[in-house]
Amino acid sequence: MGARTLLLRLPAWFRFTVITLAVFVCGVIASRPANGDDGVPQNGDVVAAANAVKAFAAPSATHDPRLNLPSDFARETGRNPKTVQAPDGTLRAVDAGGGCSGPAGDTEWDFSTACRAHDLGYDLLRYAEHKGHPLGQDARKALDDRLAADLHTQCRVNPRSAEQTCHAVAETYAMGLKFNSWRQRWGPPGHEPVVAWAFGSAIVVFLLLARLHGRRREDLPRSLPAQGSAANSLPLVQADAEQDRYATFLRLLSVALLVLGETVATLAHLRGSSPPWLWALQAVPLFFFAGGHANLRSWQAHEGGFGCWVSSRTSWLLRPVLAFVLLWVVLFAALNLLDVKVEAYSRLITHPLWFLGVYLLAVAATPAAAWLHQHFRRAAPFVLMLLTLTVEVARTSTDWKTGGYVNLIVGALLMQQIGFFYADGTLQKVSRRVLAALGAITLPALVFFSDYPRSMMVLGVAQVCLALLARGRVTAWLEGRSWHVVNFARRAPMTVYLAYLAGVGAVVGLLGLTQAPIWFVFVLLPLVLLFHRFEARKVRFPRLSHESHRTRLATAMGVVFGTLGVLGFVVSGFLGEGVLVLLPVDPLQNLIHLLLGWYLIHTARTGSCDTRLPWLLTALACVPPMLALDPTPPVVVLHAAAIALAVLGAIPRSRPRTPAATAVVATPSPDDLVAVGVPATAPTR
Repeated sequence: MGARTLLLRLPAWFRFTVITLAVFVCGVIASRPANGDDGVPQNGDVVAAANAVKAFAAPSATHDPRLNLPSDFARETGRNPKTVQAPDGTLRAVDAGGGCSGPAGDTEWDFSTACRAHDLGYDLLRYAEHKGHPLGQDARKALDDRLAADLHTQCRVNPRSAEQTCHAVAETYAMGLKFNSWRQRWGPPGHEPVVAWAFGSAIVVFLLLARLHGRRREDLPRSLPAQGSAANSLPLVQADAEQDRYATFLRLLSVALLVLGETVATLAHLRGSSPPWLWALQAVPLFFFAGGHANLRSWQAHEGGFGCWVSSRTSWLLRPVLAFVLLWVVLFAALNLLDVKVEAYSRLITHPLWFLGVYLLAVAATPAAAWLHQHFRRAAPFVLMLLTLTVEVARTSTDWKTGGYVNLIVGALLMQQIGFFYADGTLQKVSRRVLAALGAITLPALVFFSDYPRSMMVLGVAQVCLALLARGRVTAWLEGRSWHVVNFARRAPMTVYLAYLAGVGAVVGLLGLTQAPIWFVFVLLPLVLLFHRFEARKVRFPRLSHESHRTRLATAMGVVFGTLGVLGFVVSGFLGEGVLVLLPVDPLQNLIHLLLGWYLIHTARTGSCDTRLPWLLTALACVPPMLALDPTPPVVVLHAAAIALAVLGAIPRSRPRTPAATAVVATPSPDDLVAVGVPATAPTR
C-alpha cells in the first residue's frame, strides 16, 4: 500500500492536520536565512556596535551602556536612546518606542524596561548589518539570554502575588524569542511579512488537499480499455520507429550535455573561474529542435483542441518536476535544521532546470506554430530569425537587461520551428554535401559570434547539420541494446537526474567544492529508487466530453504559473531569494506558483475546471505575493490580472461545443502519443 493510498484512507481532519504540520515545519525551517557572519574584518563602526552589544549583555550599576553606542547610531537608525535604571539597579539604554511583542505585551509584571533594552540591542545588530558587516551569532544569543534573565529577575522583584505564573509567562516569552532567533539563524533581525508567509503556507495546504481529494474521485481501473473500443480510448503505438528513436535520442543527448555544461559552469563559478570552452556543451538549440519534432507529431495525432492537448502534453512534465522540487524542499529543510550549509549545492541542483520552464512555453506555442508551419512554411522561421537579430541589436546597443531572456524564448521557438521541417521530412531531403558545407561554414562563425546568446543561432545551425549527418549511423546503433538505456531515460528523466545529482554530490564533496556533507549522498541513493517508482507509475484520466473556455483558460494559466515556478527556483534556489526578470521570488512563492500551475493543468485535463472551486482557489493563491512588505508593481499587476481571470472563470457559462479527445489512457512519455495511421508527414492544422 502506497503512502498516498494510506493517507487517502485516513479521516479528512487527520489528513488536514498532517499536511498542515508538514507544510508548517518545512516552511519554518526552509525560511531560515544564511549565517550573518561573513568572516570579513570589522570596521570601526561595527567594532563599536560589537562593544555596545557586550555592554548591553553585561549591564552594571555604574556604567552607562549608552556611552558605548557608535557616534552615528542615532542618526542611522532614527532612534533616540535614553538611559534608565532597571528594577535590579543596573543602568540600561532603552528605546522609548519599544516594548514586548508577546501576546500579553509588557504584562502586569511590567517587562517594559527589559524589552526596550532588548529592542535597542536588536537595533545594534541591524546597524552593523547596514554598515556592511553583520555581527556573529554570539551577539544575538547574548542579547536574548540577557532578556530571558531580566524577565525572570522582574518576576522576583515584582511578583504581584503570582511569581510562579510570572516565571511561566517569562519562560514562554524567552522560548518564543529564541525560536524566532533560531529560525533567523541568529543573524540580524528582519521585518518579515508574517501574514504573507502564513497565508502562503495555507495556500500550499489547500492546493495539496484539493489535489489529493481529486485523486480519490479519479480512481479508475488499472487496466487500459480494450483497443476495439475506439470511442473510449486513443490507441498507443510507435510511429516510424527509426525517426522516433533518433529524435528521442537527440532530445536526451542535448539535455545531458546541457545539464553537464550547467554543472561545470556552476562549479567553475564556485572556484572563481570561467572556462572558455563551455559553449561547446550548450546543446539548447538541439534540444528545442528535437522537441519541435516531438511536439508537432503529437499535435498532428491529437483530435481535440488547444486545452486538451497542452494539458496532456505538459502534465507528464510538471508532475515529476513538482515531486522532485518537494523532495528537495524536505531534504534541504532537514539539512537546514542541522545548520548544514547547502546554498551552493542548492544552486547546483536548480540551475539546470531553466530549460524546462522555456520548454513549457514552447509546448504551449506549438498549436499556433504548427498553423504557421502549414500556411507560412518559409516565412515563419525567417521572421523569427529576424526578430532574434532585432532583439540582439537592441540588447547590445542599449541597456536592455531583459533582452537576453526575450532572445532565449524567441530562439527556442525558432529552433522548434526548424524542428517541424525535420518532422515533416523536409530536412531529410537535403544532401549530405550541403549539410557538411553548411556545418563547415559555421565553425569560423562560432569564433566571431562567441558571445552568448548570439552564438546560439549559429551553434544551432551547426548542431542541426551534425545531427542530420549522424542520423543514419546513430539510428543503426539504436537498433541494438542501446535503445533500452535511452528508453529508460526517456520514461524516467527526473530519476536519472536525481541519480546524476547523487554522483555530482559525491564528486564535489570529495573535492571540497561545496560544504554539503559527503554522507548526504548515501541518503540520496535509496531516494532514487523510491522516486523511480513514483515516476514510473502511470496515471489515468477520464475522457472529457467537451473542451470549454475554462479548459483553455486553465491550461494557459497553468503553463504560465508552472513556468514561473520552475524558473523561480532556478533564480532563488531552495533557500534564497532572487529576481526573475522583474519579479522578486522566494522559495515559498515559487512553490505556490508551481503547485498552482500543476493544479490548473490537472483540472483542465480532468474537466474539473468547469466548477467554481479551482478558480476560487486560484484567486486565493495569487494573494500571498501581494502581501509582501513592499510588493513591486510587476508583482501586483501579474497577480491582480490572474485574480481577475480567475473571477471570470468562476462565473457560470453555457456549455461549449468544442470536442475533446482525452481518453482513459496512461500518460507515459509524449513519444507514445501518436495515433494509429497518422503518417510522419501528416499536414498540420
